[in-house]
Amino acid sequence: MNKKRVLAIVAIIAIVALMAVCLCACNAESITKKLEKKGYTCAALEDEEKDSTIAWSVSAAKGVLGDWVEVAKFNKLADAKDAQADAEKATGEIGGYKVVCKRVGSVVFYGTEQGVKDAM
Repeated sequence: MNKKRVLAIVAIIAIVALMAVCLCACNAESITKKLEKKGYTCAALEDEEKDSTIAWSVSAAKGVLGDWVEVAKFNKLADAKDAQADAEKATGEIGGYKVVCKRVGSVVFYGTEQGVKDAM
């Protein structure tokens, strides 16, 4: 094998391993810890109903009128895509803050631009 092919295979394996670690580390507890370190007050809700579409969610706010974010992990990717589409209808400028919605796999982030950035 030539060096370029070996390097490409190693790079692909490294990327897959990194993505697996990132996706496994994405849970309510890790997001709550991350946001609390940045000064947010958090409330995590874990849903234990087997037929529920949401596995867990975290609500966080910084101060009374500061940045905020809602993070929800959906059990199915299709439900996450539907939630993202609904949330994107309510994005834009709200109360002087830019409100955005982003999705990573089946996790949907919705809130102020800085709040979403801090949660991701």
